[in-house]
Amino acid sequence: MKKIDAVKHELNPMSLMALVLSFMSLAIVTSLIFIPQTDSVYMLFVGVDSFICLLFWCQLLTDLARSNHKIHYLKHHWPDFIASIPVIEPLRFARIVQIFRVIRLLRSSHHILHHIRSNRREATVATIFLLLTILVTVGSALILMLEGNAPESNIHSAGDALWWVFVTISTVGYGDHFPVTTLGKILAAVIILCGVGLFGMVAGLVSSLISDPEKQQQKDAARHEEEWQQMLASQQLLLKRIDDLEQRLDAKSDQRERRTI
Repeated sequence: MKKIDAVKHELNPMSLMALVLSFMSLAIVTSLIFIPQTDSVYMLFVGVDSFICLLFWCQLLTDLARSNHKIHYLKHHWPDFIASIPVIEPLRFARIVQIFRVIRLLRSSHHILHHIRSNRREATVATIFLLLTILVTVGSALILMLEGNAPESNIHSAGDALWWVFVTISTVGYGDHFPVTTLGKILAAVIILCGVGLFGMVAGLVSSLISDPEKQQQKDAARHEEEWQQMLASQQLLLKRIDDLEQRLDAKSDQRERRTI
């Protein structure tokens, strides 16, 4: 498993995905304050928030496994673990700490694209999870608003909306729940198209993992060779500067000896 340093823990694709999901989670938790607990939308948002917490735990445990200093990582990120406990929504406001931390690093770092390009597969996985979360959140909320009060609708609860959006994203189409309004059908068409693109990304990721292990090894070897070349060039430059310094010192000592003579 590839090890990364403390800064890259905050700037790797999974952490950047967690930054976006933190904003979504805070927006959901804030909206729960104004929604009655008996409302079906309230239960829907609680379910979505629990799903986001699961993604938070996946990201935190992945970074913990990749950390070179696990004790230091736990001491530094314990608020993130507490904020990722599901069902207890007020704890989600502790994610503000991570948001400001990552934003500060984003403002001070000039190598964000380099971090993403050097971890393209991880960036693809992060993008898939992010798009899936957005589709589930937006799709289930909108379909419940559009179909919940329709007389002929068969989508009336948060469970129906979540089941429908997962089935629609996967393009399975069981037919037990389906939109009956015009806007609901338009939303379903958009989610189907996004689901096809999402699974296309998954297929491309799996294909790259199966067919390109040797190519990835060659890239890693070339990168290591380039790093060694840079180190050798730096050493040669340092040696040259040392030689120049020695020559100057010798010249000054010769001048002093001549003056004394």
